[in-house]
Amino acid sequence: MRIAKIANMRSAVTDPQKRYRAGWLLIGCLAISAFLCYGQIRNSKVLLAVCLLSFLGFVVLACSRNAVFAVLLYFLPWSPLLRLDNKSVSFFTIALLIVCLEYCLKDHLSFNTYQSVLAFFLMLLTLTAKLWQGNPIQNNYLFFVCMLFLLPGVVEKSNAVSFEEATLFFAAGVIAAALIAQQTAGLSNISKYINVHSYLSITRRSGFYGDPNFYAAHITACMAGVQLLLSREEKRGHQLALLAIMILLIYCGLLSASKSFVFVTAGLFLVWVPILLEKGHRASKFRLLIGILCAGVVILSSSAFEPLFRVIYDRFSYAANLSQLTTKRTDLWMDYLNEFAHNVPLTLLGQGYTSVTLHGWASHNTIIQSVYQFGLLGAPLLFSWVALTLKRVQRGLKNSCSNWRYTILMIVGVVVPWIALDILFFDEFFLLPVYVVLGSHYSKE
Repeated sequence: MRIAKIANMRSAVTDPQKRYRAGWLLIGCLAISAFLCYGQIRNSKVLLAVCLLSFLGFVVLACSRNAVFAVLLYFLPWSPLLRLDNKSVSFFTIALLIVCLEYCLKDHLSFNTYQSVLAFFLMLLTLTAKLWQGNPIQNNYLFFVCMLFLLPGVVEKSNAVSFEEATLFFAAGVIAAALIAQQTAGLSNISKYINVHSYLSITRRSGFYGDPNFYAAHITACMAGVQLLLSREEKRGHQLALLAIMILLIYCGLLSASKSFVFVTAGLFLVWVPILLEKGHRASKFRLLIGILCAGVVILSSSAFEPLFRVIYDRFSYAANLSQLTTKRTDLWMDYLNEFAHNVPLTLLGQGYTSVTLHGWASHNTIIQSVYQFGLLGAPLLFSWVALTLKRVQRGLKNSCSNWRYTILMIVGVVVPWIALDILFFDEFFLLPVYVVLGSHYSKE
C-alpha cells in the first residue's frame, strides 16, 4: 500500500513536468517551422542554414529529453521543406541518422545479434542484385543500410514518449504544414516545394509533400491516433479539443481529393465505432457520440467543406471501371506481375534497393515494390527485420499489452494506404510502424 502511494505521488509530480516539457518542445517545433517557411519565402541561404542547423540542434535536445520520436513525427510532413534547395538532401533524413548514431553511442555500440545478421544478409543480397543488374550504389542505399544496423537500438527508446504526446505533435505538424502550404502556394520561392494538381474542375493539394496520396497517408495515420485517444478520453474539454483536431484533419485530407483518403477514412470509422461502443463509462461515450454527430453536421453543412466534397464527387464520377477507379494502379500492378513471371533473376534478387522503376512507372504498391527491390529471397528478410524491430518496441512497453481493436485501427490508418504507395524509399517506412505499435499498446489510467 505504501509503495502504491509513493508511485501515485511520483506520477502526480512527473505528469505536469512531462506536459510542461511537451508544451515547450511543441512551441519550439512551431517556431522552427515558421522560420523555415520565412527563409524559403525569402530564399535566404544564410537564414535557411541557421534554421536547419537549429533544427538539428533541436532534435539532439529532444533526444536528451527522451521526446525525439514526437519531434520527428511533427517534422515528418515538413521534411521536403527541410533543405537548402529543392535538389539537396532533406535535413530530416540527416536528423534521423544523427538520432540513430547518438543512441547507438549511448548504448556503447551494442547491436542486436539477430537483427544484425538479418541486416548483413540483406546488405549482401542487395549488393549481389546491384552487381547482377548493373545498378549503382547511391546515397539512399547507404542510408538504408545504416538504418538497418542502427535503428533497432533506437526504437526501444520510443516508448519514453506517450502515445498521446506523439499523436498531438503529429497532428500539429500535419495541420500546420497543410494550411501554411495552402496559403503560400502562390509565392514564387516556396512554391517550388508545393505541388497543386489542377485539371478540369479538380484541384488537388499535397501540403509540402509533393504527392497528394503520400500527404493523405500522413493524415489517415494521424487520424487513427486521434480516434484512439478519443475512444479513451473522458474529460469533456479534451474530447472537444480532439474532435476539433479530427475535423481539421478531415478538412486537410479532403484538400488532397484523394480517393484512397476517402476509402481509408471510411474504414477508420467502421473500425472506430465498435471501439466506442465497448462497455464502460457509457455516459461519457454517449456524450462523445453526440459530439461526433454534431461534428458530422458541422462538416456537411460548412461552406468550407462544400467545394471539397464537390471535387471528390467529380473524381469518383470519372471512374467508369476498376482501372479508372484506382487511377490505373491495377494496370501497373499487372505490368509488374507480368515482369516477375518472365524475369526470373529480377524475381529472385530484385533491383537491390535502387531508385529504378519498371517502364518509368512506380509500382504504387509496397508489397510489389518489396519484391521488385529485394526479390523473393530478400523480401522475407526485410519483413523479418521489421517484425523483430517492432518486437523491441513492444518489449519496452512493459506495463501494457496490445489491444487487437487498437491494432486494427492503427493498421487501417497507417498501413492500408501503403497498398497504393511505394513507401520503401521514404522515412515513413522507419517511423510509422513504431507509431502503430505505440497505438496498439495505448492504455490510459
